[in-house]
Amino acid sequence: MSLIKSFSLLNLSSTMTALDLSGASLQGNFPDEIFRLPNLQALYLYGNSKLTGYLPNSNWSSPLRKLYLSSTNFTGKIPDSIGNLLLLEIVHIEGCSFTGSIPTSIGNLTRATEIVFASNRLTGHLPHHVSGLSYLTTLDLSGNSLQGRVPSWLFTLPSLVSIDLSNNMLNGPIDSFQSPNSLQEVRLQKNEIHGTIPNSIFQLVNLTYLDLTSNNLSGTVKFDMFSKLQSLQYLYLSNNSLLSFTSSSYLDIKYSVPSLQELNLSNCNVNQFPRFLRNSGKLTSLDLSNGRIHGRISKHDSEGWKNLIDLHLSNNFLTHVELHPWQEIKILDLQNNKIQGSILVPPPSTQVFLVSNNKLSGQIPPSICSLSSLQYLSLSHNNLSGTIPSCLGNFSTELIILDLKNNSLEGHIHDTFANASSLRSLDLNSNKLEGPLPRSLANCSVLQVVNVGNNMISDTFPSLQINDLSHNEFTGFLPRTIFVSMEAMKNVEEMEFGPQYIGGFYYKDSVTVAMKGRDVLLYKILIIFRAMDFSSNRFNGEIPEVLGNFKSLKVLNLSHNGLTVTCSNDGLPKAPPSASTDHEEDETTSWFDWKVAKLGFASGVVIGLSIGYILLSIGRPRWLVKMVERDQQKKVRRRRPRDRM
Repeated sequence: MSLIKSFSLLNLSSTMTALDLSGASLQGNFPDEIFRLPNLQALYLYGNSKLTGYLPNSNWSSPLRKLYLSSTNFTGKIPDSIGNLLLLEIVHIEGCSFTGSIPTSIGNLTRATEIVFASNRLTGHLPHHVSGLSYLTTLDLSGNSLQGRVPSWLFTLPSLVSIDLSNNMLNGPIDSFQSPNSLQEVRLQKNEIHGTIPNSIFQLVNLTYLDLTSNNLSGTVKFDMFSKLQSLQYLYLSNNSLLSFTSSSYLDIKYSVPSLQELNLSNCNVNQFPRFLRNSGKLTSLDLSNGRIHGRISKHDSEGWKNLIDLHLSNNFLTHVELHPWQEIKILDLQNNKIQGSILVPPPSTQVFLVSNNKLSGQIPPSICSLSSLQYLSLSHNNLSGTIPSCLGNFSTELIILDLKNNSLEGHIHDTFANASSLRSLDLNSNKLEGPLPRSLANCSVLQVVNVGNNMISDTFPSLQINDLSHNEFTGFLPRTIFVSMEAMKNVEEMEFGPQYIGGFYYKDSVTVAMKGRDVLLYKILIIFRAMDFSSNRFNGEIPEVLGNFKSLKVLNLSHNGLTVTCSNDGLPKAPPSASTDHEEDETTSWFDWKVAKLGFASGVVIGLSIGYILLSIGRPRWLVKMVERDQQKKVRRRRPRDRM
């Protein structure tokens, strides 16, 4: 609603001390006269996203103590005159459209306890020197485009408890400082800060939260330096690829960080388990992934892991897991190591169990079916053999991902998926499985990916977004009635927030697609990507014309079967009737899709892989249409002499 129509603001009493219009769905330009009411002490405007306005350059209400403008559409610069508000205690200007640099006059706000300028468009450097903010407890400048060094005065303000400069473009080193203050929380993640972590950081004895993730920090840090931070609960240093860690040379020195709950050193060149973890009884989350840790997880190394909930050790060089000391673990990620031996089944609390790309051998133990809360199970790319346990399809109604591809599993796939109501992806590719597909998969109503290619499965065509049945022994016709019901192949909504991939937070589906006579692995699959691969089977009969309605289909491979293609005089497949014949664009799109499909039929080469991704981003490129036309014209000309005979 219009601000002026709803409130007679310009006639407000000069004696007013507080005005609260927060969350009032106000629109239009806010009159800056309100800021000049002589007795105004508190102004609340937050939560009015369509409210515009500017801050006055002069003549502020001098007694103003609290100013809340967050989540409005105020713009312009934060004026130097804000430093004239000598009684200002709290200023929250978050999620607006303010530009320019931070005024140096904020040092005049000697009564301020909270300054929040987060999520604006502020640029420039932080003030080089500020000394007057004696009562400041919270400083939040995150989510801007600030540049330059991290100045030392930030760490010496006597009352400062929390500082957040994350998600900026700070690119200098962290200056060393003297007389450390009472800081408890330091957030500097997602900047471009370089240089070493100054030793003075380890003198912040009240520190409970330190996040330096995703910067360009370098140098070597000794693990025993953290022992000075006895109050530290959360430590995040991941994605600093030039940073490395080492232990003290004195092996008999014992040190610990007793309050530590979460530690993330992913992609930081960690080459051993930190010794202080052995006495960290409160540790619940540990991420040492993408490191250089060799050898085994021993009982001695994991003494302090008993209360772990999340453990991420993927992309290291681990060879053995002696035992599982954790009893309440929910997420266990050991992917991409060199772990040998049989599968060591984790506790029943486990929800995510990822051990793909290792050297596991032997059979899948039936005890894995005791994991009744399991949602993600990935044992792919190992040396597992034997049969799939009969309970694996129905031991958990929460199961979302079952990935056993690239092993040596044999026997039948048990028909035990009747209770797998949450199953979204089943990947059994490249094993030695035989027999029919389980009919109980029909009960899996949210199933998106079925990949049983490169097995010895013999069955008739099954009713199933991605279908990979290639390199098996399927027989029979491709029934039109089943294809008619495949709504997922017909139309897919565009992605509003950029690329999204099939899979959850801990797992992304992959698929191997034939391209130019070779198998190409897609490590991630776009949600709007649709593919069918029925190649190298024994299907016969005609290719159903209804496939022409699958406008979202990007890869189709029917090669190496006994199928026929009814062709028109120009050698192209006959396009089925368009679903919207009144629109020329729809007809042309259908014709183009059929041409792409024809290339796959004729040569057994699915170029739809690369074409599909081009189509997703730029539609139907003119150069590609011409290329397909030229290719088909050449084929027609080559056939003409024979046609005359």
